[in-house]
Amino acid sequence: MASIIDPTVDWDATIGISGYGRLVRLGIFTDVHADYEALVRVLRALEALAADSLVCLGDLVVHGQRPNEVVDLVRSLAIPTVGGNHDHGAVYYGSDPRLVFFNPKSELHTALTQPRLSDANRTYLAQLPERFHPVPDVCCVHACYRDRYGLLYSDTILAQLHADAPVPVTLSGHTHRTRIHVRQEDGSLVDIDPWESGAERVTYELDWERERYILNCGNTSQLLYDRLPAVCGLLDTKARTITWQRVYE
Repeated sequence: MASIIDPTVDWDATIGISGYGRLVRLGIFTDVHADYEALVRVLRALEALAADSLVCLGDLVVHGQRPNEVVDLVRSLAIPTVGGNHDHGAVYYGSDPRLVFFNPKSELHTALTQPRLSDANRTYLAQLPERFHPVPDVCCVHACYRDRYGLLYSDTILAQLHADAPVPVTLSGHTHRTRIHVRQEDGSLVDIDPWESGAERVTYELDWERERYILNCGNTSQLLYDRLPAVCGLLDTKARTITWQRVYE
């Protein structure tokens, strides 16, 4: 099989990324934030995990120095991508009063990114959907179904996200914290931090006949203040497992 990051391969045609009804090993990454080197490392890691389809959960740009290279690579690989809050901000900064900036650094980096984007990449970011279904029973969002800025830290927001979910499995990013948020049969919520075990790769079985899941991948970028290791995920829809993998330089 050709390299998963070979830009000469038409991956949409080759591996049928948007093909419904297939059992796939879905590679997941999110929150790249214009960190091109980290993106390449994560794509290599997903290739090693034998992903046969890929999805990105948003925030391709802002904060890093290589926004066009990141968008060019994702576009060339035809990777289905959700529009994140920073993608939206980079397109509409200065024209949309509804934009939310969490701190002055976030707004500054958005302002610096906007004029650097190529016209083609600005158009691409503007057209990214707020959600999509890569396979049955799975939906991709950046943060929440109603709000790409929503922070998944409170039980109230998590309960609303579960209530809005049209499918058993929601894939999300945004927080840069890898988590498995479970709504059990009795309606109670359980949050799992996969890194508490100290392992660098963890796999969990999913029972989405009885439970519902919000699977938060974490982040690709290592440029921000939290300096967390890059993470990617592999959702095996045949085995019904999620694997999280930390990726280092």
